[in-house]
Amino acid sequence: MPISRRTALKRVFIVAGGVIFLPACLHHKDKSTLALRRIRLEGDQQETLEALADTLLPAGSSPSDRTLGAQAVGAHLFALKMIDDCYPDTQQQLFMRGLEAFDEQVRRQYGKSFGSCDQKQRENLVSAIDASASEKINDLLFFFRENKNLVIRGYLGSQYFLTKIEVYELVPGRWHGCTPVSKKS
Repeated sequence: MPISRRTALKRVFIVAGGVIFLPACLHHKDKSTLALRRIRLEGDQQETLEALADTLLPAGSSPSDRTLGAQAVGAHLFALKMIDDCYPDTQQQLFMRGLEAFDEQVRRQYGKSFGSCDQKQRENLVSAIDASASEKINDLLFFFRENKNLVIRGYLGSQYFLTKIEVYELVPGRWHGCTPVSKKS
């Protein structure tokens, strides 16, 4: 069956377009979902940061408490972006070494990744690291302290928090024109 030149060109362009866009459709588990310029996440480090954010600020535990946690609002992605964009190279390297040390400590203590641990194991590990925060600062403590501060800041600045939990009003706020004024003698 003969094919016209127009049909052949259409098919070539369709195949070429598919080949060009195919890598964008494939999602690798070991790559970050956030475009970072200077730091590189390896393996399941993003999963570790998600689980750590969820441990620091978990979602509501009862059906009546339907608040979202830090992981649901993407506070861990805010922390990563802040480290990548705003911190100097030395602190970025310290943060990444601390993340690796955190992964090593979890694997040494539980024999699995932080994301695979149950909630009780995560809470025990986080409270142990938080209790040792008064000791000499090393890579692990720098990572934990900076990540915790940035996750909390990301959660408190999220759209969810500012519209559902602590409703933010622009300055000067509301004007109550019909408020009675009492005379004091």
